Amino acid sequence: MVETYFRHRGLDPDKFKLHESHEYGWWIKEGSAEVYIILQKGNEELGTVLRISSPLAYIPEQNHEAFYRHLLELNNDLSTCALSVYNDLVLIVTQRPTLGLSQEEMDELVWNAAYVADLLDNKLAQGYGVRLYSEGAYRGALQKNASR
Repeated sequence: MVETYFRHRGLDPDKFKLHESHEYGWWIKEGSAEVYIILQKGNEELGTVLRISSPLAYIPEQNHEAFYRHLLELNNDLSTCALSVYNDLVLIVTQRPTLGLSQEEMDELVWNAAYVADLLDNKLAQGYGVRLYSEGAYRGALQKNASR
């Protein structure tokens, strides 16, 4: 299904594979958003889980409480995705079991995550002076964690 997504866009999915990940993963650039599509092994009941994430910005060095509160308030208005934190990075995330997942729904989940990421990254930077995500940095963190 993920490979079909890339092929429908005229892209070779093999060129976007996350070879350093211990799971099945791909990445794609959508506007200013770098989107990661990961297939995670789930439990027997749910099966495989599709997880889509897009890094936005780094947590600011000051005003943590106000920043985290703002993230929670933003979460209240989001649909089909949420803001999350991984180490010092703020991400948009969405996940769903692949059981019963249609190609159209998967395409929509990727598009929505990319759209929200593209919308929020600059707002967070302007509002809190955070440093925007550096292209490819998340892939580097995945590689670092996979080699442990």
